[in-house]
Amino acid sequence: MHKALYEALYKALHEALRIEALHEALYKALHEALYKALHEALHEALHEALHEALYEALYEALHEALYEALYEALYEALYKALYEALHEALYKALYEALHEALYKALHKALHEALYKALYKALHEALYKALRTEALHEALRIEALYEALYRVPAIFPIALTRTSAKYTPIYT
Repeated sequence: MHKALYEALYKALHEALRIEALHEALYKALHEALYKALHEALHEALHEALHEALYEALYEALHEALYEALYEALYEALYKALYEALHEALYKALYEALHEALYKALHKALHEALYKALYKALHEALYKALRTEALHEALRIEALYEALYRVPAIFPIALTRTSAKYTPIYT
């Protein structure tokens, strides 16, 4: 009986151990398969999620930084170039336009002012000169007449009025 019991227990234990071993083997195999499958799936999912998140964050950060840097650099370069080009072009255009307009205006104004001033000065000078000249001429003629009428005391011929030579022109 012991022997039969021992054998029955041995068989039951052997089978139990075999089943347990089988369970253990199956557990290990399933564990490894599930671990590998889950590891790969999680690794891939995490990789994709991190890749997208990092890509978006880096893209936005780099986009903003590069945009600002390029914007500032291009703005400064274009501003300077456009400022210099426009300044030079506008300076030349304004200089020429103002020069021409001022030249014409000043020429006309100076011409009119000088014409009026010279006209007035010449008129006054000629008037004075002619008046003085006419006055001198009149005084000279008057003096000559007076001298002519005084001459008879010295030259009796002039008193006779027979000589045309000593006859006064204006009587």
